[in-house]
This record gives sequence, C-alpha cells and structure tokens, in this order.
Amino acid sequence: MKVKANFIYLIIIAFLIALLIIGHQINKKSSASKKNEISNIVNQLKTRNNQLAKIQKKLFEDGKNLNNIINKKGITFKNIFKDKKLDGLNNFSYSKYSTKDILFNGNRGATGTAYIDFYNNDKNLLIATYDGIFAFTNLNNLENFVKINSNINSIIKYDKFYFHEQYGIKDIHIDKNKLYVSYIGERKDNCYDLKIIFSELNEKFLDFNLFYQTLNCVDKNNNHGFWAHQGAGGRIVNLDSSNLLFTTGDFRNRPLSQDIKSDFGKILKINIQNKNSEVVSLGHRNPQGLYYSKKFDFILSTEHGPKGGDEININNKPFLKVKNFGWPISSYGEHYAKNYSDKILKEAPLNKSHKKFGFEEPIKYFDPSIGISQTISLNEADTEFLIGAMGNEIADQDLGLHYIKLNENRDKVIKHDYFLLNKRVRDMVVLR
Repeated sequence: MKVKANFIYLIIIAFLIALLIIGHQINKKSSASKKNEISNIVNQLKTRNNQLAKIQKKLFEDGKNLNNIINKKGITFKNIFKDKKLDGLNNFSYSKYSTKDILFNGNRGATGTAYIDFYNNDKNLLIATYDGIFAFTNLNNLENFVKINSNINSIIKYDKFYFHEQYGIKDIHIDKNKLYVSYIGERKDNCYDLKIIFSELNEKFLDFNLFYQTLNCVDKNNNHGFWAHQGAGGRIVNLDSSNLLFTTGDFRNRPLSQDIKSDFGKILKINIQNKNSEVVSLGHRNPQGLYYSKKFDFILSTEHGPKGGDEININNKPFLKVKNFGWPISSYGEHYAKNYSDKILKEAPLNKSHKKFGFEEPIKYFDPSIGISQTISLNEADTEFLIGAMGNEIADQDLGLHYIKLNENRDKVIKHDYFLLNKRVRDMVVLR
C-alpha cells in the first residue's frame, strides 16, 4: 500500500512538471498581441492554481501536503541579480531571488505567497509559506533554505487552509527566540477567526501552541458578505517587552469595524503574559502594514481600501485614547459591487471625508489602489518609510515599492517616490 501511495505521488509530481512545460511552450509559441499574451498567462495561472488545489485537497484527505512532498528537504531559490541600487535611495540596494517551490498563494494572481523574518542577530532568515511550510537559511546562502518540521498540521485541521487563496498564514514575527504565526482559523463550520500560534524557535522542530484568538468568529453566511482574502489583516509587531500589536480586518462584514466590542477591523494590543487584548484603534478594513516607533510613540499602518482608497495612517500618542479611522463610514474608495441594498449602503456609505464625520484622516491615500502591504522604517528619526505594493497594474504604481518622507511632526507626507520592481511585494524586513 505504501509503495502504491508513493507511486501515485510520483505521478502527481510528474503531472505538475508536464503542466509547467506545456504552459511554457504555449507562452513561447504564442503570436498574439502582448495584451492577449498577458491574458493567456493569467488564465493559465488560474487553471494551474485550480488544478493544484484539487490535488492538494485529495492529498489532504490522506493526511498529506503537496508542498511537503515536493519540498521534502527545503526550498531552493535562484539568484537573478545582486545588490542593485534603488535610484534616489543611495544607501539601499536589493537582490532578487526566485523559486518555483512555493505552490500555494494568498491571491489568485500570485504564483506563491510567503512571509519572512530575521533571527539570530539578523544572521539567519526564516521563511513561512502560505500553507505552513517553514524553512531557514544563513544570509550567506540565500539559495538553499532548510526545511523545519512542525506540528502545524495537527493544529490547523480544516482543509481550505492548505489550498484556498482566501485562507492561510497572514504573518510571522520572531521575538526573544519565539516564533509567532498568525492565520485565518475555522472556529466552527463556516465561521472564521484570526489566531496566533507560537513556538520556541528551533531549527529541528517547531512545536506550536495557541497564543491568541479573536473573541468571536465571522459567520460566512451573513447579510454583508464574506471575503477573508480582502479583509483579514494579521500583521504582528512588537510594542514593548510585554505586548504585541496585532491588526485584524473585517472579513467584509463591515459593521464589525465600528463595533468597539468586536476584535475585527481593529489594531489590538495583546499582553504576552496573560494574552489579554485591548483595542488601540478601530475603523480599519484590512490593515496589512504595521510599524510602531518606540522612540517617538506613534503607529504607522497601511490598509487596503475597497476599489481605490488604500491608506497610510498615522496614530500619534496611540495609547492616550482609542482613535477611529472611519471604515466603513468614510473611505476614498468605492464599493466593488453596484447593486448593494439600501441597508448595506447606509451602514457603509464610504463618505469622501473622514474629518467631517469625526474620524482620523489618512496622511495619504491611493486611488486607484496600489495593493498596499507591509511598511518598514528607513532611518532613526522614523520619518522615512518604504511601503510594499502588490496589485498587477504598473500604470497604477503597483508591483514595487513606495518611498514616503514625513515632516518633523510625523503627520504629513512631504515626499513620495515610486520604484518599479515588476513583482508583488507582500512582506519586507530590512537588514541594517
């Protein structure tokens, strides 16, 4: 039986390789216009992702993970180039590595999704894939990541986590030799929440336990709709030695963002010892970038708007009072759908002012959206930041990095530049 099972897995792997070769040949021989060629590639990618999802679902029924089969020992990257300067940012350069080993993604337009963080005094790098594969390497060898086994499969048991783009891991964070992992959990059938699990950082085995979960879950069958991919949040950063900051989205159940008793649509402070949480700010849709300045006591966060209206928000002196950033009462974006009921439009009018309705204005917003993601500080004064952009439209300044410079009061953007990378930027860590 074991030999037969292994034979089946080999056939599956051979099928995947053949699929990639066929897709390459189709692209190579295509004589269509560039626009049609891009459309063909996108359709092929969607087909490939659907096929992989079906295979993964079947394997999951037998307690297997396709990524575990293919990446039995680790994840291999290929170096594309090294130390390329960012024009206008003289002190910063970047290197590009590519892999075909990460199969599953947090967006149907992506080929693979993963998160990274440094540890061991920034000498080592940990990567976590969307479906829970962990691997590490030394910074002197970014081509070969060694896999770390874990018990994540015994903790996360619902099958959609491992193959559906709506779910999966949302961030990783390393602090004091502990690894924190946020993900979309299934509290009960068709009811989803945000959880954080943690483990001592061990390169042989990660033994995860539950650290935190939102008070309630969002029922998929509700009057407002459900779309975890566009509304989860999940970013984790340090506040101080005793607390973490954690972002949560509204899962498209928009009224939750204005409900002070709900954990959703918030930035939360979580005590590391007793796991208690409190609301730092509300009125968030899907905050995916987060930075806290200990020196100057402010939070810079980035969040996805709906159709347009991605935001950069500043919360100065964030612990003096709970501030409200307006979603879904105010937004500089628009609803995707045009046929929402009067009830939904009343609850989510998306007014084109925040201040007029008593909310905090973003220091910058993007319309059209850039697919905004993680942010990192570039200087000790915490006035210069890089912000990742995903999306898929170069004309909208997606697929790259945005540089912003703040004034001395850190409440206004005084400079903004865009750096095209031609790649979606979901996560960032800076090596100083």
